[in-house]
Amino acid sequence: MIDNLKVVSLFSGCGGLDLGFTGGFKHRHFDFPKTGFELVFANDFDADAGRVYQANHKYLGEHAFHPGDVTEISAKDVPSFDVLLAGFPCQPFSNAGNRQGINDKNGRGTLFYECERIIKHCAQKSDGKLPMAFVFENVRGILSSKMPDGRTVPQEIELKMSRLGFEITTKLLRTSDYGVPQNRYRVIIIGVRKDIKKFDFAILDEVLERFRLPNNKANSYELTLGAILSDIPPNAPHLEDYWRYSPSGQKMIEMIGPCVDGAEVLSKFKKKIPLANISNTITKGRSWKNIPPESLGPRFKKIHDNPQKYRAPNFYRRFALGEIAGTITASAQPENCGITHPFEDRRMSLREIARIQSFPDDFIFPHNSISAAYKVIGNAVPPIFGWVIAMALKSHLEKYVSK
Repeated sequence: MIDNLKVVSLFSGCGGLDLGFTGGFKHRHFDFPKTGFELVFANDFDADAGRVYQANHKYLGEHAFHPGDVTEISAKDVPSFDVLLAGFPCQPFSNAGNRQGINDKNGRGTLFYECERIIKHCAQKSDGKLPMAFVFENVRGILSSKMPDGRTVPQEIELKMSRLGFEITTKLLRTSDYGVPQNRYRVIIIGVRKDIKKFDFAILDEVLERFRLPNNKANSYELTLGAILSDIPPNAPHLEDYWRYSPSGQKMIEMIGPCVDGAEVLSKFKKKIPLANISNTITKGRSWKNIPPESLGPRFKKIHDNPQKYRAPNFYRRFALGEIAGTITASAQPENCGITHPFEDRRMSLREIARIQSFPDDFIFPHNSISAAYKVIGNAVPPIFGWVIAMALKSHLEKYVSK
C-alpha cells in the first residue's frame, strides 16, 4: 500500500478539490475517509477563497496555503511532490463567459503553463524523476477552446505533458454520476508518468461500487434536492445567510411562484419515502416559462414569441424537491443558475448551496460580502467528486507503481 503521497495544489480556490483529495470528512450520513494523500502546498490568488481556505484548517491544515499570484511563486519554494492538482481559472473557457480561451486578455487562459513550470522544477529537484501524476480540472468549454494554431487547449496540454513524460487521459464527467447532488459537468485531465500504466476512468466506477455511493444509476434519491435540504442541522453555520435578490429579480421569482411541493412534502424526505409515493409533481420544477405571457416584460416576451431563435432558455430555473440540482455558478444569478429555493422566494442559503456542492456541514465560509461567499462556493470543485478521483488514482498507483 502506498501512503503519504505528497500533493501540491495550484489554483486551489477555497479547497474543495484539496479536501476531496485528502479525505477525512462527512457529507450528511456518508463518510469519506482519509485517502493517503498529504497536502504539502496550496496556492490561490483570490483573497476571498484564501480567507475560506485558511479558516478551515481542521480539514486543510494550518500551513499548506500560500496566497499570491502563481506566476510570482518561485518553483524552488514549492516542496517536492508526487501529485499536482490544478483547477486553473475556468472563466476564459466557460460557456457563461466570453469564451476568449487562450487569448484571454487577463492571461488566465495561459495559466496552465504554470503547472508545467512547477512540474519541471520538481523533476529537477528529484534528479530528473517526474512526479507520479497530475490532475487538472476545468469546465467543458475548454474542450472547444482553441490555441492560435488551431489545436484545442486539451490537445496543447497533452502535447506539453507528453513531452515531459506523462501519459494523458481526458474525460468529460458529470458530478452526479460520482456521488455529488448536482448535475455539474467538468473536464478532468489526468496524466500519469510513462513508467506507470495509463489511467483508466473506469476505476471511478469501481470506487462508487466499493463505497456504495449514490449516483444517477443507483440510489439517486439521496442526490435529490429534497434529500439535501431535509436534514441540515438547525445549528449549521450559514444556514440563514442568503443573498437577497434585486427588486426586479425578486419580482420575477414571485411571479414564477413556488414549486407545488413545499415544506410539508420536504419533511417526507427524512423518512426516505419513495418519490412515486410522495407526489406526482415532485419532479416538476419551474422557470420564467410559468409566467403568463401577458405578464412578461419586453425581453422575455420576445424570447417567448420566438423560442427557436433563442433556444427557449430556462432562465430563473427553480428545481423541484425531486430533482437533482443544476450547476451552482460563481455568479449565483437566478437568470442563468437554478439557485432559487424550491418554495421560498429567495436564493438558497450559503449552507444549502454548500451542501449541493458536497461540503461538510462544519466547513465555514467567512466573507466580507455575501456575493463573494457565493462566488467562492460556486467556483469550488465538489469535495466528493475530488474524493472519488483521489481514491481511483490511489488505487491505480498502488497497482502499477514499481515497489
